[in-house]
Amino acid sequence: MTAEKISTKQKIADSAKNLFSTHGFCQTSLDDIITAAGITKGAFYHYFKSKEAICQEIIDSVQIEYHSLFEALPKNQNPLEQLKAIIAKIVELNNSGQWVNCELMFRLGCQMQTLQTPLKQKIESFWKWLFNSYLSLITQCRELKLISDKLSAEQQAKLIIDLLTAATWRKTVFDDSIDAEIIDYVINNLK
Repeated sequence: MTAEKISTKQKIADSAKNLFSTHGFCQTSLDDIITAAGITKGAFYHYFKSKEAICQEIIDSVQIEYHSLFEALPKNQNPLEQLKAIIAKIVELNNSGQWVNCELMFRLGCQMQTLQTPLKQKIESFWKWLFNSYLSLITQCRELKLISDKLSAEQQAKLIIDLLTAATWRKTVFDDSIDAEIIDYVINNLK
C-alpha cells in the first residue's frame, strides 16, 4: 500500500474513532464518517466493507495499544508497582485529550446490547482481555502478599475497571480530568 493509501485509510479510521468515542457507534452514521474524513463514499468502501468493519478494526487497534501499555511495564518492578504504573499511564493518556480509547470503549460497552453479534463479540472480547490483564497483576500481587485478600482477585480487578470507567464517565459528562489521586485511592483500597 502506498503512503497516500495508508494515510487515507488512517484518516478514515481516526475520524471514525473520534466520532464513535464522542457520539457512540449507533449515533454515528456512515455519512458522518465520510464528512469528517473529507472523502467520498467510494473511498470509504475502497478501504472498509462497512461501518461495523471499521469499528472492529478500531477495536483491534485499541486492544493493541492497551496491550503495548501492559507489555511496556518495567519488568524490574514488583506487580504492585506495575499495577500503579499501568493505572497512572491510562489516567495520564485519558487526561491528555489525545487518547480517546477509554471513552471509546466505554461508549461501545454501553451500546453492546444493541449491536450486531460480531461487533458485540469483539467488544466483549476486549473487556474480557482487559479484565484478565488486571487480574493477572492482582494475582501476582496477592501471591507476594502485596495486597489484601479481603476481596477476591476477581472483585479487585472489577473494582479497578469500575473506578476507571466511572472516572471516564465523569470526564465525558463533566469535561473534568481524572484526578491522579485516584491511583492511590484504588491501590490503597486493595491493600
